[in-house]
Amino acid sequence: MPRDKRLYMTFPIDFPQHPKVKPLSDTAKWTFVEMNGYSRQHGLDGNIPAAAAHATWKRTALAALVASHPVKPLVMLVDDMYVIRDYAEHQLTLADIADLHEKRARAGAMGGKAKASARAKPKQNVAESESRSESESGIQTDVTELPESSQVSDGANSRLDAVNDVVQQRARRAGIGNLAAVCDALAVTTGEPVSPLGAVLLAEAIVSKAKRVVNNVDAYIATTCRRTPAEVQQAYFDLDIGAVAS
Repeated sequence: MPRDKRLYMTFPIDFPQHPKVKPLSDTAKWTFVEMNGYSRQHGLDGNIPAAAAHATWKRTALAALVASHPVKPLVMLVDDMYVIRDYAEHQLTLADIADLHEKRARAGAMGGKAKASARAKPKQNVAESESRSESESGIQTDVTELPESSQVSDGANSRLDAVNDVVQQRARRAGIGNLAAVCDALAVTTGEPVSPLGAVLLAEAIVSKAKRVVNNVDAYIATTCRRTPAEVQQAYFDLDIGAVAS
């Protein structure tokens, strides 16, 4: 699946049937959609100056959005600013974007450190270190027990041959038991190659959104891939996992 670099908005699937939205005119509904896009594009975090709003959309549509609910309307008019209610719950804010950039920078730095470490160690020492790390942490890096129907098991196995201690330790801290299986499941779901480090970062992001404590990370990742693959794919692109090396 090719990565699309354009900006996106998100709306719940039942958005058209929402009690606040359904009674609105088509013009008012589309105005609300455009306001979200305008705010995302210009980094306004849901706060659009009234002057800009009046120059862009019909005042009758803006008034309808402000009157969409007596207490919690879709849009509020605060002084000279139109404020989209709960904008941060549905769209990326400037803080979210900064956090993503920081995560990508850390992932890139870790990837570079991992590569340098792998090049510096003799192959024999790497193998011995991995074997010792696996026996101590319980992490399995072979894929002999993966389903035969898996499309990328061989690729995951070859990538995991060079996994170093840094990635192994982070996988252990993330609660991952079988890193090869997690790589395999994520690669099948995203349709893109996922390095061991990328799999750990992606698994951490998926688990962080869980509403309850996740006791079995491997099983949770597998279930998420099966039930909500779109969420996995979105997290893959948001974190730019394709650029993360092992």
